[in-house]
Amino acid sequence: MNQIILISGPPGAGKTAVGEALCERFDRMLLVEVDDLRHMVRAGYRHPWVADHQAREQLQLGARNAAAIALESIAARYSVVIADVITADAVQWYRDALADAPVRVELVTLLPTLEATRARHAHRDPALLERADALHAQLTAEVAAGSIPGAVLDTTTHANPRESADAVQDAISRGHALFASPATDPS
Repeated sequence: MNQIILISGPPGAGKTAVGEALCERFDRMLLVEVDDLRHMVRAGYRHPWVADHQAREQLQLGARNAAAIALESIAARYSVVIADVITADAVQWYRDALADAPVRVELVTLLPTLEATRARHAHRDPALLERADALHAQLTAEVAAGSIPGAVLDTTTHANPRESADAVQDAISRGHALFASPATDPS
């Protein structure tokens, strides 16, 4: 069955590795890393963590482009995993961009402890680590407030991305990760 799986979480949560582990399990899957799409901006690039209009515009553009790739891939009978930091603001961007998806859209937020995400990114620039900590706090608060739908998984104790991918598949199979039902044909 074709589907779109949104994998969210703060930096260091393992979004890409879990996405890769999911893609290894099926024959026709794409992994769309939204950071790669954002880095396609060559002139005027703004880091996604900068708090200005242009950075926000590029965040939204990345989400819309990822959704467009997903919809085209679904039309070609591929399933898609999209790896992105999906905050409460981005939830609406993805809802709008995937409103016509003819397949289920699932959202799973990976939310290991702050200590675990710090350990995974200890080699990064301290200024980026500070912003990663802030994103972790933001996602934690938004999840607690119910602003982010779908399943939330604490992957702190998972031994590897395959174990986290098992938990993602379990959440999807239990119906805990549903973000959007397939668009129906009005005819």
